[in-house]
Amino acid sequence: MFACDDIDILAQVTFPTAPSTEITAKGDIVYSEVVRENVRKLEAYVEEMASGDTISAPSNIQKIQDDVLKLWNVVKSQPEISEEQKNRIKALYEGVVRSLRKRPESRPRPGAPRARRSSSQFIRPQVSGIASLSADKIPLLHLKRKVGTTWEYSSNLTGVYLDILHEIATSGTSFKDKNALLTGVGKGSIGVEVLKGLLSGGAHVVITTSRYSRSTVGYYQDIFQRFGSKGSALTVVPFNQGSKQDVEALVDYIYTTLGLDLDYIMPFAAVPENGREIDGLDDKSELAHRIMLVNLLRLLGSVKVKKASRHIFTRPTQVILPLSPNHGLFGNDGLYSESKIGLETLFNRWNSESWGEYLCLAGAVIG
Repeated sequence: MFACDDIDILAQVTFPTAPSTEITAKGDIVYSEVVRENVRKLEAYVEEMASGDTISAPSNIQKIQDDVLKLWNVVKSQPEISEEQKNRIKALYEGVVRSLRKRPESRPRPGAPRARRSSSQFIRPQVSGIASLSADKIPLLHLKRKVGTTWEYSSNLTGVYLDILHEIATSGTSFKDKNALLTGVGKGSIGVEVLKGLLSGGAHVVITTSRYSRSTVGYYQDIFQRFGSKGSALTVVPFNQGSKQDVEALVDYIYTTLGLDLDYIMPFAAVPENGREIDGLDDKSELAHRIMLVNLLRLLGSVKVKKASRHIFTRPTQVILPLSPNHGLFGNDGLYSESKIGLETLFNRWNSESWGEYLCLAGAVIG
């Protein structure tokens, strides 16, 4: 375990980068991260993410409702239509309206500052946020809300989210007194970059590794020495996520030995299954499914048990689920898609099961 006593504000220290893929003369694919053109500061990166791309926005459900209502008014005003036909058409109309119904989003005025709750833990100067979002484009980085059984792009939530990101990029933020658990924090991973940010902001981070050795500990010690800040701490734990016993022991170690209550869980551990179609599923596919789905659920369940036994009802742990748009689209990846789709059921379970007051869920669709 490493600890530090220095400043605890996370601020930008590197240039935003972009993925770059090149094919060499020999046919090799070379991936690298390059500095984004004309994006020198993090706030400029947030603005670029807010600009959107050429993809059209999804259908305006409210407009469809209004159009259907107009159509019904026209139909019922026709004298040649019998009362029985009107009743049948009315039943169809009401069914369509029910299927489309949702609570309309309140849209803030363009350029108007967003009010911050008085209970906010971070007191920052008021800064101008992202300009109003384009009505015909979806930002590259956006949020969705559940409407019925489907998830739809929310311009309101996205606007709030991007404004907060812009505020953080401008004024910094803090993770003082926050505790996080990260899995899948190998070299070159997304988890490593998240780790750096949490340590820079003053968090106590517990990370797991399946390759616990002197060199592995040295690698993470170097990261801590470079990015650790006041109040931050880093605990490296040997862990086999394919083991039910290890899952339970990890959570017990965090809550009993370290005496922490987790604020964040980011379970990014994954096992590649390249080259496996449905006729090639093997024991590695089963292990990968166990790691990325079954034991991830067990991990969350173990945290729920610890929080319930300690009567921690008002501090739900925020879980960032690593989702994917790959629902079998690419193929040849074993049970990877099934693992990711399986995680999405947690959003329904959050309502239908009994652990909602202990865990909060957010899904990051990566890719």
